[in-house]
Amino acid sequence: MGVLKKKEERTETVTIRIASSVKAEIDQLRERAEATGFDLNATMSESLTRLIRQVREELDGIAAAPNPRGNRARAPHFNGLTRAAGELSEPASGGGNGG
Repeated sequence: MGVLKKKEERTETVTIRIASSVKAEIDQLRERAEATGFDLNATMSESLTRLIRQVREELDGIAAAPNPRGNRARAPHFNGLTRAAGELSEPASGGGNGG
């Protein structure tokens, strides 16, 4: 195992809208994590990176799969997400893995 470390990629800030209750819970978890010597931001960043890769792979799979009419598939529901006004959001049916 080598001793050289790769240069870390430059980071940037991303703004997303989440429920106020979720924001409050993140703030509480960040305080608890920092108090015990952990970096919640790094953990969330790694998780988001994995999520982005998964979403890209799933969207690539949808784009590559022809539907019965010969057009590219555009699923209204995919992996618990639904199309709404050009965005993906949680389905209104309350489906998924029960919270």
